[in-house]
Amino acid sequence: MKKGRRVPAVLGFLTIAGSLLFSLLIVEIALRSLPVCSSLEKLPVNQHNPILRFPSNQNFVYAKGWNFGILNYGHFNNYGFVNNQTYQSNPEDLLLAVIGDSYVEALMVPYEQTLQGRLAEHYKGKGKVYSFGISGAQLAQYVAMGEYVWQEFHPQGLVFVIIGNDFDESLVKVRAGLHLFEKDSQDQSLKLIRTDYQPTVLEQILKHSTTIRYLWSTVGIGKLTRFPQWFARSEVVYVGNTSSEAAEERVHDSRMVIDAFFFELSRRIGLEPARIQFLVDGMRPELYSPESLANARGSYFDLMRQYFIETAILRGYEVIDLQPAFIARHHEDGARFEFPIDGHWNGLGHQVAADAVSASNLAKIVHTHSADSRRIMNQSPLLSANHPYWQANDEAIGRP
Repeated sequence: MKKGRRVPAVLGFLTIAGSLLFSLLIVEIALRSLPVCSSLEKLPVNQHNPILRFPSNQNFVYAKGWNFGILNYGHFNNYGFVNNQTYQSNPEDLLLAVIGDSYVEALMVPYEQTLQGRLAEHYKGKGKVYSFGISGAQLAQYVAMGEYVWQEFHPQGLVFVIIGNDFDESLVKVRAGLHLFEKDSQDQSLKLIRTDYQPTVLEQILKHSTTIRYLWSTVGIGKLTRFPQWFARSEVVYVGNTSSEAAEERVHDSRMVIDAFFFELSRRIGLEPARIQFLVDGMRPELYSPESLANARGSYFDLMRQYFIETAILRGYEVIDLQPAFIARHHEDGARFEFPIDGHWNGLGHQVAADAVSASNLAKIVHTHSADSRRIMNQSPLLSANHPYWQANDEAIGRP
C-alpha cells in the first residue's frame, strides 16, 4: 500500500476505535446510574484467613436479569458475612448460628425476609441468631465453617441448610477458596483439605467496570462460557437444582462424602448432636406436582436426601425435611418458593424454613435456660438417652 493511501486507512481505524471507546464511555456512565450488581469480590483464602468471606463493613447491590428482575440491597458486616448485625464473640451470649451456601448467603433476599433475619427478629431480646453463608459452599465447607463458628462464637446451637448439590460437589473438583474432601491415594478414605484463593484478574476488572459487571453478573453472560457443556449434555435432567443422574459411582462417592461429613463434624465441633440441626431442602420444582414428584423418585437428590436424613437421625441429630412443609403450603394457594428467574428460595421459602426452625426442639433448647434445655432433651424421643443412637457405637452403626 502506498504511503498516500495508508494515511486515510489509519485515520479510518482511529475514528472507528475512538467512536467505539466513546460509546463504551457513554454506556459506562449511563449504567452507573442504574442498580448494577456489585463486584462481590471475596477476600483471599490462606493460612491467615482460612474461611472464604467478603471484605468487612461494606454495602452491596445484587441484581439479576437484564431488566433487574431481582434487585436487592444488602450489607457485609464486620466479619465479612451478609448480615445486618455486627457480630460479637461473647461466650455468654445465647447464640444460634445458621450455616450454609448461597441459600444462607441470600444475596437476592432482603435481610429481614431471610431465614436468619426472621429468626433474629423472632428471638429478639431472648438470644442472638448469626448467619454464615457463602456461595459454592457444600458439606466439606460446612465442616470448616462449623469449626470456625464454634471456636470464634461458641454457639449453643447450629443449623445447617442442606441442598441438592451439597454432596458430590464436596469432592475436589470445584472452585478454589473452599474446603473439600480429597480421596487418600492409599486407602481411598476422604480427608478434609483447604484450597487457597486469590482474586483473579477478571474479578479485579469486574470491580472497576460497571459495564462488565452488568453484562457478566447482572445479565449473566458469564454462564455462556459453559455453553459447550450444555450443548454436549442437552439431555441432562435436573431434580432439586442438580443433575438427576444417579450413576453408581456418583451415588457411592456421595455417600462417602456424607459419612466423612458426620465423622469430621463430630470431632471438630464440641456440641452434642441434639444441638445441631439439619434443614433439608425439598425437590423443587418437582414437589409442586404429584406427577413430577413421583417421576423424581430414585433421582440423585432423592437418594442423597434419604441417605443424609437417615444417617443424621441415626446419629442423634435433629432433621427438618422441608419438602412436606413446602407441599402443604403450596396446596393452600399455589405458592412457590423460588424466584421465576432463579432457583434460590424467595422470601416465602425463607419464611417456611424459619417457621420450621422456630417450632423445632433445637430452638427450644437454645433459647431456654440450661436446666430447662436438659428437660426438653429428655422429653424428646429422638434426643433422649434411650434413643438407639446413644446406645450404639460407631462400629455398630456402620459409619466412620
